[in-house]
Amino acid sequence: MDVGSRKLLLLILLLNITVSVSGIKDVKVSCHPEKICALRESSVTLTCSYSNITIITGFWFSLKDKAKWRKEEHPEDLALDSDYAGRVSYTEMTNFRSTLTITDLRERDSGEYRLVFITDKGEKYLSSAGVTLTVTDLQVTHDSTQQTLTCRTSCPLTSSVQYNWHENGKISEIYKDNMETFPLSKAEEGSYSCSVEGYGTILSLPVCVGRSCYSVTYRDKRVCALEGSSVEFAGNYSHPSDLSVREVFWHYIQSGKDSKNLKQETQFTNRVEYVKQDKSSTLKMKNLSKKDSGEYQLRFLNNDGEGFIGKPGVILSVTDLQVRASRSAVTSEGQTTVTLSCITSCTLSNNPTYIWYKNGQPVTDKLTKHIKLYLNSSEDAGNYSCAVRGRGDLRSPELTVTCEPQNSENSTVLKVIMVGLAVFLAVTLLSGALWMWKRKSSSANGHSSTGESGKSVPKPGDDTYTALNPMNTSPDYDTLQNVHDSASDTYTTLNPATMSSDYDTLRGVAPRLSEEKYSRTAE
Repeated sequence: MDVGSRKLLLLILLLNITVSVSGIKDVKVSCHPEKICALRESSVTLTCSYSNITIITGFWFSLKDKAKWRKEEHPEDLALDSDYAGRVSYTEMTNFRSTLTITDLRERDSGEYRLVFITDKGEKYLSSAGVTLTVTDLQVTHDSTQQTLTCRTSCPLTSSVQYNWHENGKISEIYKDNMETFPLSKAEEGSYSCSVEGYGTILSLPVCVGRSCYSVTYRDKRVCALEGSSVEFAGNYSHPSDLSVREVFWHYIQSGKDSKNLKQETQFTNRVEYVKQDKSSTLKMKNLSKKDSGEYQLRFLNNDGEGFIGKPGVILSVTDLQVRASRSAVTSEGQTTVTLSCITSCTLSNNPTYIWYKNGQPVTDKLTKHIKLYLNSSEDAGNYSCAVRGRGDLRSPELTVTCEPQNSENSTVLKVIMVGLAVFLAVTLLSGALWMWKRKSSSANGHSSTGESGKSVPKPGDDTYTALNPMNTSPDYDTLQNVHDSASDTYTTLNPATMSSDYDTLRGVAPRLSEEKYSRTAE
């Protein structure tokens, strides 16, 4: 085998090793449907299918949230985004299909959703396709020319729908054709709103037909608040001008129980306050607990004893804080990067900022972004907690974090391969050098001895020369000499003179070394 063939073989070997460690295949992903239009406050399921990949785990992400990521080119798990807290679940994540379910949709959820896969080899893949979600609200428009009310959305709903019309907060008994258009010829004076069949609690804002109507509108439809904190929500109401309001209050919806004024409920004793203004009422509640979660409605009574309830009301969710840790790739120093997330069960109102504590003291020298804290050193080990800025008294329980040096499986395999290659090359070079040294030594001694050639040779008179003579030290000399005389292909392959031009350089050095040894011996 010539030098070129040997180099080509070595190159192929190295390429095969590289491909087996870091080779990446494209993953074709198909999502059905590719576009979805869904109602605000409803739920939606996104589904994508794929093949030729073995998944250990994975997650969904949305490009619209990349400003929250540590690095914009590295997507992060949607389930760890506080804006989706308590609203997302991966209902399926297999080697063939993944599904994402989002509940209580908001219009800001609109965007494209894609997948990141993590294989059994620890490799990450981005999906080649995704699902585009558009979230829409219901809106009633009044066409005075056609004398109709129309229930509209900003995009065509993905599934076929039927509509319901509500008169003064109740399903209309007059018009039941389930059409998106309501003829005013069948309408009486009052407040009208629409909903989609199967989503009766998701109503449009009401439209008043006539001079005055009963109605209640809320500033916020859903509120998320911290356990132990305070909250307030406001409602505006209207009524026929010929009637006066006798009482306005809030009540709490409890299954199987009659609704009554919150101030009469033992659960809320000394914790609630009503702030009344012209045709509005604000409920203030302090020292929240998780059992306060539920629906709150504004109700007012007329002087004739009749009243009106604003349905649906405000949904309150009370949450605590929890610290969740996730480990990511091993750094070049062998440290495992740890990401801490401050998790809530619902999306806190007013988009708060967070503060982190290590062993009870604020963390000021580490990278934080949105709800996350990034750690990557063994010096970062400790007990961590988080809080909403301004409410340090409402901290999460502490989580003990260790950042010990760890080697991933891929890193270990790569290191073993590299060490193996290094050892192989070192042994090969050392063996070649020793073999060439023996060859040159035996050749020099053969030419200088008194053999059949009849040439005169030095006659050393001490034991040092005898010890250095390879003919006296080992019978292997004869074997090597026979190999030298052989004209076989094996010798040609092993002969360093045919392998590298470096042999000529070594050949020139070896005689000089031998002459120096002879000189020292003679002395």
